Amino acid sequence: MTRSLAALSLLAFSACAVGPKYQRPETDVPTAFRYTLGADEAGSIADLGWWEMYRDPILQGLIEEALRNNQDLRYAAARVTEARALVGVSAADFYPQIGLAGSGSYGQQSAKNYVPGQGPSGAFALNVGLSWELDIWGRVRNATDAARAELMGTEEFRRGTVLSLVADVAQAYAELMELDVELEVARRNTATRQGTLDLFTKRSLGGVGNDLEVNQARADLAVTAAAIPSTERYIALKESQLAVLLARPPGPILRAKAPEQQIAPKLPMGVPATLLERRPDIRRTEDAVMAATSNVGVAIANRLPKLSLDGVIGLAGPSLATTFNPTGLLWNVGAGLVAPIFEGGRLASQEEASWAVLEQKVALYRQQVITAWREVNDAAISVRKLGEVAVQADIQVTAAKTAERLARLRYEGGVSSYIDVLDAQRSLFSSELTLAQTNRDQLVALVQLYKALGGGWQEKVPADATTQPVPAGTPGPTIPPTAPAPLPQSK
Repeated sequence: MTRSLAALSLLAFSACAVGPKYQRPETDVPTAFRYTLGADEAGSIADLGWWEMYRDPILQGLIEEALRNNQDLRYAAARVTEARALVGVSAADFYPQIGLAGSGSYGQQSAKNYVPGQGPSGAFALNVGLSWELDIWGRVRNATDAARAELMGTEEFRRGTVLSLVADVAQAYAELMELDVELEVARRNTATRQGTLDLFTKRSLGGVGNDLEVNQARADLAVTAAAIPSTERYIALKESQLAVLLARPPGPILRAKAPEQQIAPKLPMGVPATLLERRPDIRRTEDAVMAATSNVGVAIANRLPKLSLDGVIGLAGPSLATTFNPTGLLWNVGAGLVAPIFEGGRLASQEEASWAVLEQKVALYRQQVITAWREVNDAAISVRKLGEVAVQADIQVTAAKTAERLARLRYEGGVSSYIDVLDAQRSLFSSELTLAQTNRDQLVALVQLYKALGGGWQEKVPADATTQPVPAGTPGPTIPPTAPAPLPQSK
């Protein structure tokens, strides 16, 4: 019997698993990214930890807080724990299932009217049972491999959640600081135009000016004044968005007064093939392909005979004294073979469905790779071209300031009308907002490039990282309205 058990055990663990073997789906991998930002592509900005990419100490503190408290990340971590437990559930079928059963009864089994002389009797038993499915066709192994692939997929889901969380916090932070710049521009222009209105009101009351100039100045002031509460509204909404990422109630968010993150002139993106290994969403989709491949093997094995080994050893007797006695020993060993013959096509349909699921996962994987190439290219060209736009926007602001100053001087000299001054001030206000928004868009594009390349999910926090945000993030200072004569200077 011992030799038979050993032979069956060897058969269980050495049998070949049926079903396809996993191979990574073929995809068209370009030799280089379309928009290369640097000559040396051996490295990639995605190799940097987020604390190296985002060096603003206040932003680092916010990201660390989000990684500690964000509920989406906790949900993802709990999914990993669940998947790890399910691997244990599946792997348990590798081993014999052993159970203990005990029973006892004592009583009058038959009436003495039917069995004269019958008295009370007992029946006691204590048995240990064994049941073991021999994994001849690899059904259990394939099921366990599928569970492991699901576990790896949930781990990649967690890493992807980290990547998205870091990127979302960094992007919201950049947008929040840009709104602060917009608010400061609106307040500064409002103060300037309030001074202009005060001046023209005095001129009109003194008989030097006219109501046309006063109303034009008042209308122009209303435009910039309305921008203040509108921008404050957007700031409050953006702070609420960021507070959710930090798992805080909505409220003010401390931040720097100006973006400290500078756009590097050259940002190497690395070798395209590494993108398949770096991005958690691609790796998660590949894990789904692996799981679907193993599930095909499970479906095929379900159509083949199942060999199981069963056994029992125990004690039994009419009383406790006779039960726990060598004469009460009983045992039995047997094997069973179960093979499906006709089930109405159910198992065949299950196998067909598993092949279809595999095809779906392969298609999703290939589409995910194509989407990744697009996201990298879009973010890279955005960083590159927005940098060029920012240069021109800065030139525009400088020129608009000069034009506004000259228009003022011409008006004061009686050469031109105030309409020229208003036009120049409007142009300056618009160009300053455009520059702020372009700088924001460039920072956001950098965040998106870092995310598209698969960077940001590293979770090591450097020892020297500043975790305590400094209270330097209040919105720009309120500029009191002034009315210098003859016209207020634009700052």
